[in-house]
Amino acid sequence: MDPALTRETLERLIADQATALARLEELLDREHGLLVARDIEALAAAGRERQNCVGTLLRVDGERTSLCRMLGYASDADGMRKLLHWCDPDGHLANRWTGCTELTRRCRTLNDRNGALATAQLRSVTGRLEALTGGAERRRDTYSPHGAARATPTGRLLTARV
Repeated sequence: MDPALTRETLERLIADQATALARLEELLDREHGLLVARDIEALAAAGRERQNCVGTLLRVDGERTSLCRMLGYASDADGMRKLLHWCDPDGHLANRWTGCTELTRRCRTLNDRNGALATAQLRSVTGRLEALTGGAERRRDTYSPHGAARATPTGRLLTARV
């Protein structure tokens, strides 16, 4: 394949990836606000948008990987560096590729932050449900000291009024 044609193809793929990553960063930031607000309906819609964006990123990465392999380069960071040096000796695309890797790191950080918040909220809800249903006791007291199954209450009395 011609280096100029390869450069053109890589330029398009890097631009597509940068656009999708910028969109993903925006979606992850918005998703954090929805998690804080506990807006379940909006979170579901945001999750679908995020999945579409990730799908775009996977498609672009698949095209990039195929191009690398077709030209005899590894699809890892070293192979990409060599391919870029071959088809773009001036280094313009290498700078844009570096920008994509930095944007990928930021998206990973935002995703980790959102995951930690979602996990904390899930644990909080689970704890509340266990308090209402006696679920924590049920798990803890599955068997009696003699090894026999023990019946556990299905709920816990929180308040009583006379």
